Amino acid sequence: METSLLPQVIHDFIAAANKPDPKAYADCFLEDAMVFDEGKEWAGKAAISKWSAEHHFAANITLEPIQDKQHEEETIIVFKVDGDFDKTGLPDPLYLEFYFQIRKHRIKQLAIRLSKGLEQV
Repeated sequence: METSLLPQVIHDFIAAANKPDPKAYADCFLEDAMVFDEGKEWAGKAAISKWSAEHHFAANITLEPIQDKQHEEETIIVFKVDGDFDKTGLPDPLYLEFYFQIRKHRIKQLAIRLSKGLEQV
């Protein structure tokens, strides 16, 4: 996937996620940002740091961007996701859609959902 047209903060997010660099990852978010993942929500940068430590970095998650689309105020990216987590009942490979809303060059909102298929994004 060609990523050169993505906002810089998304490049920073991917790099921090894969490095791993929890501080740089958290710095991609606004102080009042929201994350929606696994049916739960995390509000504020402190809560997002806690979520990322427990759900991303503890499981050694890696993100490989596969497909992207701009839809109104959202940038939607399908990532191939791997890591050290329980994959029971999950598709293999696992594709997740990340819905980014960007404000002031930072992530204002991020929603993560199971992808229904690459062609639908």
